[in-house]
This record gives sequence, C-alpha cells and structure tokens, in this order.
Amino acid sequence: MPNGPFETLAQARAAESRGRLRGSDALILACAEAGVRLGRFDQRVLDEVGRLESETVWVLASIIRRAGSVGQ
Repeated sequence: MPNGPFETLAQARAAESRGRLRGSDALILACAEAGVRLGRFDQRVLDEVGRLESETVWVLASIIRRAGSVGQ
C-alpha cells in the first residue's frame, strides 16, 4: 500500500509518513524511477507542485510510479 492506490486520505497520510522524501524531491524521484526524463521547466513545475499538501504530493508521486511500472 505505500505506493497506492489510495482510497482515503488516511491511507495516503500513513504511506506518506513512512516516506523518506518530501515535496518536489519525492516527485523527482518518482519520475526517475518511472524512467521520465525531466527538463528545466518540468523541474520548475514539480517544485511548484511540491509545495502542495504533503499527502497530495505523495499521491501524485505514487501515480507517477504506478504509471511508469505499467510497461514493465
């Protein structure tokens, strides 16, 4: 469950509390794990999104990871 899918905010909070990265670092790592190459503007957007609530960022990182694993 640490990587979702999440059905409730409580699940997302529990998974996020076990995570080691916060904010845009979690999103950038998720992109790297999913094989997504990032440009400077991409990173700028991730920095902005990384300022959202930590649970929201964690769920987005989880979605990126799961999307990247579909083709593997």
